[in-house]
Amino acid sequence: MMKWIRALLLSVLTALCASLLLLAAIAFAAARMGALPRASLTLATTLAACGAVFLGGLAASLSAKERGMLLGLGCGAVFLLCAAAATVLLFGLELEPASGGKAAAVLLSGAIGGILGANRKHKAKF
Repeated sequence: MMKWIRALLLSVLTALCASLLLLAAIAFAAARMGALPRASLTLATTLAACGAVFLGGLAASLSAKERGMLLGLGCGAVFLLCAAAATVLLFGLELEPASGGKAAAVLLSGAIGGILGANRKHKAKF
């Protein structure tokens, strides 16, 4: 039980750091481009969230070496809860219908990262 909690905390920390780096790279690219359509910004931030949760699920399943899909989904769920809380509490906005598709993409990327990490082949040491 403690191994899974530690793996989930590691995945959330990894997803947090990865999302900060990816969003900083997107902000830098947007600043260098000057004018950027709003629709592409939404897509870019969704891809950054998916990439961050993928890396978080991968880190968790590499740490625990089992139950990768559940750990990836858990990382995605924690990430989505934090994003939804920030949207509602800090900005006072309501969740839109498009949020369901974004949530599905984030959860799917976390599950894929967890599955790939848990099914990774281990090299035999002689």
